[in-house]
Amino acid sequence: MSLKFISFAGAPRERGRQHGEIMRSEIAENAEFYLKRFCAYGTDQKTVQSEAECWLSFLEKLSPEYVDELRGVAEAANRPVETLTMLNIRHEIWLRLMARRAVDLSNLVLDGCTSAGLMPDATREGTAMLAQTIDGQAAICGTLFVGKMPRGNTVSWLGIFEAGSVGPTAGLNEVGIGLACNSLLTAIDGRGRMTAPYKLRSRSILEARTFDRAISVIINTDPIISMNYLIGHAQGEIISIETSPNAKRYLYPEHGIITHANHFEPGGIIASEWERFVPDSPFRSRRFARHLRSKLGAIDVDHIMAGLKDHFSYPASICCHPAEGSWPNSTLAAVILDLQRLTLFATDGPPCGAPLQRFELST
Repeated sequence: MSLKFISFAGAPRERGRQHGEIMRSEIAENAEFYLKRFCAYGTDQKTVQSEAECWLSFLEKLSPEYVDELRGVAEAANRPVETLTMLNIRHEIWLRLMARRAVDLSNLVLDGCTSAGLMPDATREGTAMLAQTIDGQAAICGTLFVGKMPRGNTVSWLGIFEAGSVGPTAGLNEVGIGLACNSLLTAIDGRGRMTAPYKLRSRSILEARTFDRAISVIINTDPIISMNYLIGHAQGEIISIETSPNAKRYLYPEHGIITHANHFEPGGIIASEWERFVPDSPFRSRRFARHLRSKLGAIDVDHIMAGLKDHFSYPASICCHPAEGSWPNSTLAAVILDLQRLTLFATDGPPCGAPLQRFELST
C-alpha cells in the first residue's frame, strides 16, 4: 500500500475540491463506516445529521475558511456537507451523543496512539523529532493521505489526513513547528458547550508562525473532548499538553525524550478513563521510551521505526493489530517528523508490514 499525496493549490474551496476528487472512494468508505458505527451504539442517521448540522453552523462562525474547504470536499466527493462535517467532527459528535445516552465508557471504542518527542541532543543528527502511531478502526485502513498546504495567508505545512477531514492528525510547518496527538478520555467528555474541535485545533497549530501561537491554540479555550497535543519546534523545544474539558497539564522531555499514549500521565489531578477498558495504554508509552533511550544521543529514523514496530503484548501492542470483536482497532500509519529538515515519514498501514515513505515540505 502507498499513501496518496496531494499538493494543494488555490483558495479553500478549490483545495477542498482537489481533496474530494482524489479521495472520493476513500471518503465514501469512511462515511459509510462511521455512520454505521454511530448507529450501532444506539443512535440513528437523523440524530447524527442533526448533530452535524449544529457543528456546521458553529464552524461557519468560528472558521469560515475551514467550512469553505469542507464544502469543496463535499461537492467533489458528491456527498452532503453534513456527512463531511461528521467525518471532521467525529470525535466530538461521538462523545456528545454517547454522553447524552449515558452509555458506559467501557462500551466505547476510540482511536489510540503512541507518540514521542525527541530533543536535538537525543538524536544522531541533532534534530528535534516527533513520532507516533496513528491507531484507529481497522476498517478504514488505507484511507489516509499526505497533503501539502500552500503558504497562503499563513505558512506552508505538510500533514497526514483522514480522507474527508480538512484538519490533519499530525504534521509540520515551514518554520519547524510539528504536531502529534493522542486521544484521551474523562467521564465528562462530550458534556460541555461547543468549542473549537480537535481537527480545527490541529490545523491551527500547523498554521502558527511562532511556538507561543501554536500553544495558544490549545490553552486559550477549553476543549469539549480530552486530547494530548505533543508540539515541537526545530530549535529544540517540545511540550506535551494534556487537555480535558476542565483542566490542562504540561509535560516536558526528561533526558531529551518524552513519550505519551492514551491515558493521563500519573501525578496530575485529571481522572483518566481510557485505561479502564484499554489496559495497554500504560505500558506502551513507557516501553517506547525505554527503547528510544537505548540509543540516546544516536537516535535515528531506523531506531524510531523499530520502536513503532514493537509487538509486545500483541495484538494490543505499539504496532496495533485487529483483535476479535465487532470494531477492532489497528495501526493505520506510523509517522516520524524531522522538524529541522522539514520531512514527514509515514507508512500506509501497520509499520511492521508497510514501507516507510518520505515526504518533503520543500518539494
